[in-house]
Amino acid sequence: MKNLIKFTKSFFLLRPRFLSTIFFIPILYGIGWILSQPLLFLDFERENLSLIGTIFTFLLFIFFVPYWFYIRWNISSTWVLLGITKHKLLKNFVDFSKGILFSLVLIILILVPLLQNNFISWIGEFSPRILLNSIVLGLAVGFAEEIIFRGWLLEELKFEYGTKIAITLQALAFSLVHHLSNEIFWNIIGLRLGFFLLGIFLSLVRIRDKGSLWNCIGIHGGLVGIWFFINNGLIEFKENTPSFLAGPFTQNIPNPIGSFSAILILLLLCLFYFLKSKRFFLDPLIRYK
Repeated sequence: MKNLIKFTKSFFLLRPRFLSTIFFIPILYGIGWILSQPLLFLDFERENLSLIGTIFTFLLFIFFVPYWFYIRWNISSTWVLLGITKHKLLKNFVDFSKGILFSLVLIILILVPLLQNNFISWIGEFSPRILLNSIVLGLAVGFAEEIIFRGWLLEELKFEYGTKIAITLQALAFSLVHHLSNEIFWNIIGLRLGFFLLGIFLSLVRIRDKGSLWNCIGIHGGLVGIWFFINNGLIEFKENTPSFLAGPFTQNIPNPIGSFSAILILLLLCLFYFLKSKRFFLDPLIRYK
């Protein structure tokens, strides 16, 4: 046990510092994958092991991240730093709800040009199972990815390089780690750009919220969950729907983050939130609490 603690400290304090930042999540993912393998003997399907391994990885991340900030930066209030403090429960719930509503508005704005050009057919089939899956998917993805990217990674990079560079680097990482099955060059560019702008925007939202992560979780989770719900029974995209309006298609369902509408909206939102947060960037002594 002492050797494990010593190894952990050595890894967290690896020089140069960015090496441990780069390899932290991949190492946890490797451990999570190893931990999931014995489930094969319990008749788990092999295709489900990736999800189980991802869950193990996130649980390991939650366990180790407080030690990360304590060993590297002598910070003990990790969850306050990451913006998910249990204090002010009502305010956190309100911020989360605002994020959900914000994501719904964004999706409606993306759908408007598609509706105007009759590229969408209304099906209207409601399924409680799909609704439950949408809620679980939105909460899981929104919570996990926001803690990792707008929480841990953003704060770590801020300590190393300052706020502006940190926002850019975490958004770039956020864009690159998302797997893209589409092989068309311009679709790939659109998706990467959309994810990059979403990463920038969510960082600026967190800054405007004085460090709280709940609005970001609501926006991110809402985008994932609501889009999943409406595309599994409520609407159907016609075969002639252009990718630049709906986003690149995968199995007849587009990813709206790569659409022209989403990129334009996110670009305007980034500019708006940056101007609103200009004081934060101009004065390096300001730090949200």
